Amino acid sequence: MVLCGCMETDVYKGPQEEEEKSYNDFDYSTVNTSTSLQVSYLNMGIQAAVYFEVYDENPVVQGEYGYTKRTDVVPLYAAYTDKTGVFSGVVSLPSYLSQGSVYIYTPAFYAQTLIEAQASNGVIQASDDAMAETRLVSATNKDYDSYMVTDFWSTPDAYRDTRWKTWLGDYNKQRNGEVEYEYEGGELSVEDNANLYEAHAQVINVNKDCPAEYRRSEDLYISKDAEIAVTFLGQNTCWNCSLGYYYYKEGEEPTSLDDMDIIMLFPNTQDGQWTNDPSKAQPTAGIERGTAVQLMFYPDGNKSSGQKEFPAGYRIGFVLANNAWSNRIEGFRGNNQYRAATSSGLSVRNNGSKWNEARTAVYEYNGYKMISFEDYESDHNFSDIVITTKTNPVDAITDVPVVEDEYTTTTVTLRGMYAFEDLWPSKGDFDLNDVMVRADYQKTIGLNDNHDKIYKESFIFQTFQNVASNLNGVAFRVDGADQDNVKSRTFEISTNGTDYEEATSISYEGDNVYILTDNVKSNLGATYRVTVEYNTPINAESEAVPFIFRPSEYDTDKRWEMHIVNDKPTSKMDESYFCQEDDASKPEEGLYYVRGGNYPFGFFLSGANETKLSRMLDPANESKRIDELYPGYSSWVESGGLSNSDWYK
Repeated sequence: MVLCGCMETDVYKGPQEEEEKSYNDFDYSTVNTSTSLQVSYLNMGIQAAVYFEVYDENPVVQGEYGYTKRTDVVPLYAAYTDKTGVFSGVVSLPSYLSQGSVYIYTPAFYAQTLIEAQASNGVIQASDDAMAETRLVSATNKDYDSYMVTDFWSTPDAYRDTRWKTWLGDYNKQRNGEVEYEYEGGELSVEDNANLYEAHAQVINVNKDCPAEYRRSEDLYISKDAEIAVTFLGQNTCWNCSLGYYYYKEGEEPTSLDDMDIIMLFPNTQDGQWTNDPSKAQPTAGIERGTAVQLMFYPDGNKSSGQKEFPAGYRIGFVLANNAWSNRIEGFRGNNQYRAATSSGLSVRNNGSKWNEARTAVYEYNGYKMISFEDYESDHNFSDIVITTKTNPVDAITDVPVVEDEYTTTTVTLRGMYAFEDLWPSKGDFDLNDVMVRADYQKTIGLNDNHDKIYKESFIFQTFQNVASNLNGVAFRVDGADQDNVKSRTFEISTNGTDYEEATSISYEGDNVYILTDNVKSNLGATYRVTVEYNTPINAESEAVPFIFRPSEYDTDKRWEMHIVNDKPTSKMDESYFCQEDDASKPEEGLYYVRGGNYPFGFFLSGANETKLSRMLDPANESKRIDELYPGYSSWVESGGLSNSDWYK
């Protein structure tokens, strides 16, 4: 306990207080601002930046075929790794994450979906050790093959389509179909594959259905004579599929997969990186990420007539045969009729009927034609197997939707809950629920070389039930960003937390202060969003700290403000309230909103949400001290935050 003195002032202060008051010098902080976070994706088989999110609970549900992202959890932090797949930095996370389990999730199809790490003394080290081998194709003890090329009568019924041609060359049947006709490099090589991976993760979010504008049942049209190569970018699936290609003259569209010669491209598209169980996938891997093959054109319909150049006026299509490779992942050895074709009307359901919708996504990014397959019927994220094509000349194929060269990522993270006693400077009842505000943070970050640059920030605050008798307003102050760099400000409000409309009630006061409402009770449960866009991107996240306010009892030009412990008031604060009644502030020393005992006037609970603090929000618990509701609270305070830091979880 520390002694403090009060400011001298001529303004009436109410009953005379003691000259000195004791206060608890514990800052009630629930944030570890110096968490060392290290995330490493070095076993992807490629080098590319990976977008990732940090959680304090498992954010996915593991299904039969893959992971499903939960919709009821929000990350505590989100960022990109560098181009090598590594992130290393000091970040702010809840103090309770200094120890225990931490979950790292990524929606990028090319990286390990979930990494569980153990924090120790504020250090979090997470790596994709489950994929410890970056070169995954290895020898087997027998020959395997694709059912699409084996003898028709010995092939399971599900694969009795027209036999695919192996005209491109041989593949190693004892190495799970590893091709021996790989393109060795030149003008058709992919030069910026890292950017392709990152762009694909932005265009198609595997947490959601693939955007309709990129789902296409249309083959690639060759507008001028050209050479073409296909590069396998990767997959994340339990199936061992075969991928073939075909071509036809414009105007002579096929009506069935039996109508054309299908040429084997990749006999086995399993690269061993299925994150549900890589230990089972790796023994069946038959292709490395980045493998490229040049397509051949056969004008006379026979192998001997093959040429590298495709004539103008043709279309090229691709078809994926589900689980057609004979060496399959344990537990997924079924014979499936499912086919995903780029031609309209040629995709086939597992029961043999035709799909009436696209099963592939096609778009162009930086001159590359990206093709992404949905390999079964279980979801619609269209990121199970991804290839890209490159042509010479580069503009030989043009009828594909083009995406932006510079994509951005927008992500929302949970900051936590702010809790206030609104009787300050009186001590109140210590239930700390007079005003409760949830804080979320949204940022828009760049792609390619600007992963660590922030173009836009949104500060999101939601208010909850308020049983206090006072009419309190809610505002917040932004610390960090240079306000001279602000391009625009947008004010929005939502009554359901999802649909926003312009809010004329929100105002920018200056000094980086925003007024959300002057009466929180007028719209309880509302969500306020303030978005700030910058002229030039900023380097670090801004901090937005809310406070409550109401008119001053003493000075009509000033106001009463209640901030969390040691948060400095604004210039509009009536400082005559300091050192009254239970308050022991020392403004001249930068010490604000402190008191003696084990209960603050207001504090921030990092990583908390309305579910974790449901006891504080329960009207039945009104006026119950916080330590009555959360048994671990007292020991947390008495230890100075060293123990029971998860008391509110």
